[in-house]
Amino acid sequence: MRVSLIGIVTLGALLAQAPAPKTVKKIGKYDHTKAPRCWSLQRAGSLMEATGCFVALMGEKDPALKAEGAWGTGKYEEAMSEFELALKVHEGDPAVLIRFGELFAARFNRGEAVKLITQAMKLDEGNPQGMLAMAKLLSKGFDPKAAELAKAAAEADPGLLEARELLAQLALENTEPVKAGEEARKALAINPKSLNAMATLGTIELLQNQPTDQFDKILAINPSYGEAWYWAGHHFVLNRRYEEAIALYKKAVALSPSLWEAHEQLGINLMRTGKADDARRELETAYNAGYHSNEVVNSLRLMDSYKDFVSYKFEGGEVRLNKKEAAILAPYFEEEVRKARASYEAKYKTHLEVPLEVEVYPNHEDFAVRTMGMPGLGATGVSFGPVVAMDSPSARKPGEYHWASTLWHELSHSYILVATKFLTPRWFTEGVSVHEETMASPEWGDPPDPSTLMALRDKKFLPISNLDQGFIRPKEPMQIQLSYFQAGQTIDWIVQTYGQDAINRMVKAFAKRKTTVEAITEELKLTPEEFDTKVNAFMNERYGKAAESLKIMRDSIAASAKALEKKDFEAAAVEGTKAIAGLPPGAVLAYAYEAVAKAYLGSGKKNEAREQLRLYAKASGRNPETLKILAKLEEENGDKAMAAAALQRLIYISPVGDEDLHRKLGEYYLELKQPQRALPAFQAQLASKPVDPAGAYYNLAKTFVALSRPKEAQEALFQSLEVAPGFKPAQKLLLELENHSSKD
Repeated sequence: MRVSLIGIVTLGALLAQAPAPKTVKKIGKYDHTKAPRCWSLQRAGSLMEATGCFVALMGEKDPALKAEGAWGTGKYEEAMSEFELALKVHEGDPAVLIRFGELFAARFNRGEAVKLITQAMKLDEGNPQGMLAMAKLLSKGFDPKAAELAKAAAEADPGLLEARELLAQLALENTEPVKAGEEARKALAINPKSLNAMATLGTIELLQNQPTDQFDKILAINPSYGEAWYWAGHHFVLNRRYEEAIALYKKAVALSPSLWEAHEQLGINLMRTGKADDARRELETAYNAGYHSNEVVNSLRLMDSYKDFVSYKFEGGEVRLNKKEAAILAPYFEEEVRKARASYEAKYKTHLEVPLEVEVYPNHEDFAVRTMGMPGLGATGVSFGPVVAMDSPSARKPGEYHWASTLWHELSHSYILVATKFLTPRWFTEGVSVHEETMASPEWGDPPDPSTLMALRDKKFLPISNLDQGFIRPKEPMQIQLSYFQAGQTIDWIVQTYGQDAINRMVKAFAKRKTTVEAITEELKLTPEEFDTKVNAFMNERYGKAAESLKIMRDSIAASAKALEKKDFEAAAVEGTKAIAGLPPGAVLAYAYEAVAKAYLGSGKKNEAREQLRLYAKASGRNPETLKILAKLEEENGDKAMAAAALQRLIYISPVGDEDLHRKLGEYYLELKQPQRALPAFQAQLASKPVDPAGAYYNLAKTFVALSRPKEAQEALFQSLEVAPGFKPAQKLLLELENHSSKD
């Protein structure tokens, strides 16, 4: 997965959102010993007894108990109404607030759930049930605060079974199977029939490809407890083992047909693996049963929009694009998919038996729903093995997104996941993908930003043995970004030190279920501590000077910007040069070169400006207007090849809605006698609804002539003359073709 920045919601932020509770009048608490018995019967599979128990609760006078009864029998609106009344009858009782909040969470209203549970915790900060309920909410977003709250709940109430069950689940999510097992056994010590604890122990063994009898034990207690397989599927998804997860979700719904969250996740994962019809069936099953989660609703809406997409198939691949931009993007995407496939098959000695499928979304929220079932995803691309989904360049502001880099990143995942049988640690596959971005082109990767440089200076990177945790449950908002950078640098170091063969040996080791520590020890002959020392030294050698110079760099860029505002170009150039002195382009903030170039342009020093903008491009500078200035300076200098290279960068950044970009690029390539590269540019120009369609068809015709494709050239000329019958260049070229054809 390739990400931008993902925010982490903290408990403090949640508490800050809630209003302070008003003065309450204690009227007494309801009897909260009755409802748990009903829920316990339900979990044990005694469904008839559980139903009778819930029905009996509905006959109670206490609205809190009536609410529990209605909830247990699936009468959610009635349960809501009874809880509203219970809030008045038991004003100030945290237990009522917590249970009402949990009902809202179960019925897809996280905002109200947070509000009510937070109110309860303000009334009784150490309430174990409140801490547990909040932990469950936070765990949905992989917030590290969830584990802290669950632990506090377990310590406050040593007999709170659900807290230990949750801690076991969270530890396993965080790739800590030993800790997960310990927590699961603590849960079993509280209740030997803890089905969720058994499910955790069984999942640990399944993930490690070991035999397990835990699920047999679960069935012996509750033959319809599909939740165990649901949770196992959840962990297989986190480990990117999608096909195995699908099998587990299918088992869950077979055992418990009304386990709607399992239908939901089965549908979403069928979508991820390209099985749209099966996915729709599962999602509609959940929706028609009244399970209107955001994931279900959004996914079905997205599937309804598939009619707006068109598919381009070619040998070894398929690209699905929105109709409104398909003609512009298809040639470029096809070219990159073909190149990536050839490169990765040779490098990783892996042949995919199926085509690479790439789905491209012009609306980022549609992409988020496609991959996660919910909008709000911070990533720009996700790989599910041979199926890749990603943002279109039009989904982002021009200059902030490099679609080709994302594509190569995700297609690298496709190969590493398949080659390791989907058993790769997350740091390894992400590291390889970040590494491959710069292998495709040194300009494609993201250089370290100030936050990353500060982390390097302050030694905030994780040890390799724990690096996976930086991706799954980051302790700080920036840790995911830092983990991507660190993983990419780690693979760079391995390749530079040991060669590509070492990476391939590690791939084989992971396919044999070796751990990170085992792969490093056996394939690189290093202890984890030695490995960390060498990688940190490598990163410091590359970027240490930039990290130490960060303040100077920032101050100089700021001073240069102020000088530019005053049109003091000489001072702007001097100050800007301080920011880049002695540093390689990959270690410099790109806008430092941009500032110096502007200063040189302001004083008429075009040659100096051109050199700075070349460095800007090498430093992954992506401002479309700045790159166009570079192309213009290159052309004025008589270097059409460099001018074309400058504009080609824009094809990978912002190719939609810019007819002039494609026209100019095609003209450069024709002049450089590279018609094979001019063809997609002129095709894209024509697809961009050009102001001069006759001229666009004429350009296409000239390209077909250069490619020795006379029939297609004639067809393009006919199209040109149909638009503008008197267009003499087209008439002349058509006559030449006809004369040549008659001689043949």
